[in-house]
Amino acid sequence: MKDVTKQDECLESIYEERERGINLNCLHFESSVTKQPERTLYEEPAVLDLDTVQSAAFDYDRKSFDEKSIKSRSMSLTSTCSFTVTAPSDTEEFPTWMRSPELLALQHNLTFPESATASPVTLRRAHKCRRFSVDLNQMRSLRLFFADPACTCGQLVVASRESQYKILHFHHGGLDRLAATLHQWHQLLYPRLNAEAEEVLPYRHFMVCRPEVTRDELHPEEGQVPMITSLAWKDLLNERGQVEDDLALRKGIFFGGLEPALRKIVWPFLLHCYSYQSTYEEREQINLIRKQEYEEIERRRLNMIPEQAEHFWRNVVCIVEKDVIRTDRGNPYYAGEDNPNVEIMKNILLNYAVYNPRLGYTQGMSDLLAPLLAELNSETEAFWCFAGLMQRSVAVCTPTDMDMDRNLCYLRELIRIMVPDFYSHLEKHTDALELLFSHRWILLCLKREFPTEVALVMWEACWVNYLTDHFHLFLCLAIMCVYADDVIAQDLRTDEMLLHFSSLAMYMDGNVIIRKARGLLHHFRQLLQLPCTLAGLCRQCGPGMWDSSHNPVIVCVGHGDVQCPYIENY
Repeated sequence: MKDVTKQDECLESIYEERERGINLNCLHFESSVTKQPERTLYEEPAVLDLDTVQSAAFDYDRKSFDEKSIKSRSMSLTSTCSFTVTAPSDTEEFPTWMRSPELLALQHNLTFPESATASPVTLRRAHKCRRFSVDLNQMRSLRLFFADPACTCGQLVVASRESQYKILHFHHGGLDRLAATLHQWHQLLYPRLNAEAEEVLPYRHFMVCRPEVTRDELHPEEGQVPMITSLAWKDLLNERGQVEDDLALRKGIFFGGLEPALRKIVWPFLLHCYSYQSTYEEREQINLIRKQEYEEIERRRLNMIPEQAEHFWRNVVCIVEKDVIRTDRGNPYYAGEDNPNVEIMKNILLNYAVYNPRLGYTQGMSDLLAPLLAELNSETEAFWCFAGLMQRSVAVCTPTDMDMDRNLCYLRELIRIMVPDFYSHLEKHTDALELLFSHRWILLCLKREFPTEVALVMWEACWVNYLTDHFHLFLCLAIMCVYADDVIAQDLRTDEMLLHFSSLAMYMDGNVIIRKARGLLHHFRQLLQLPCTLAGLCRQCGPGMWDSSHNPVIVCVGHGDVQCPYIENY
């Protein structure tokens, strides 16, 4: 398995402008340096404070900027000088030359890092001034990324031509008013068309972004299936504890989600530790047997002969010890020094390497185990659920090269059929169809792309195998559908696409993505004809309660003189 590495975080998405006038003379920031998540680069939280004074504020309904005013204020955008300006007090008016979008930059500490190799923590500690300094000739874009349904909070991202990013966070609103302000400067919105003029401009483009899914893109049953709650779970069990309608359970989790308090109970079913037809008594017996089996596995690990122990220590223990101490340390369950739960996670991974020596341990397994252990809070249960996760028919977590190639082949064909504009863009760039930006998505089932709670909802939707065994691919496809427009608009190269998508991590709207993915799955199942390269997706889509399954016409795309390997196995 390939290493899953950390990448610089930037933000991309799509949003339409909000029209509101504000008083530029009363716009200022309050910036503070606080402790940041260890994975975040070059970040300092910022709160936008926008005061609107009635006597000085623009009346947007009655008055717009005259051409002379816009021209005079836009002149500063063509400057290639570096400015360093201390933010004035509330009572001090900004001079005319500062009434421009770079006003946002000149007042605040947004200097691009001088050393690309310096530690983000070191940079944050060494750079604590409350001023912003930037060479406007470096600016590639200004982007506003909304993170709440009301579209008032989110991030302002300033990017240089060298793809270095600086991020300002708006935790308490005001980003919408900033968007309205920036939209006044149509010099940013409508860059000159000729290439020569573009080269002298200090920017490439300005975007206000908000991901959204239209009603036509949703699954017909979206919003109609309730969450599986404790009461709903009890209704699904008979007096012996058997799940009488597993389809209803899986459908409920797929569309409505699972109540978090039920995860400890339901996850063992989803991960094949228990069958749906098992009774209360049978599950107790299974737990007893598996506890004994787990103890035997641990005994074997602790009693290896010296030669085996040395080999195991060198190839497994060293790697596991390095990984567990940096896995999910922001989660309270694993936080703090000498946390016993970190040791338990290490024991489970070491024991699994003994249990399954063919697979052993690969980097990334700790990312997959950590949420299981935190939710189940039992070493034995977490081990067997983890083992069940590793045995899933679609190896989305720790695939071999062949597994990865199969997933990428499916995803590539799904893009070609369902997101043709993005596929055309990929075809234009060398090696772009390798989809390098999606490898981590597939390897860790999007665990590092979304907050843990959102990622777990996605995992559960994948585990239920409702309508498809490959829902993780439709989640990946949904990310491209929602966030690839910027890639196409900027004509990003292969390496830039990798930076673009990987830096969206933790800033994407998970609710939008999962709803979009369900809609894409519905659309896929409505297709009457599919290429042979996607035949495998149909073969593993169970019919559920229906007598017929998804059986579109399969058309061979051509394989020379060789018999089609896909139809042969269909």
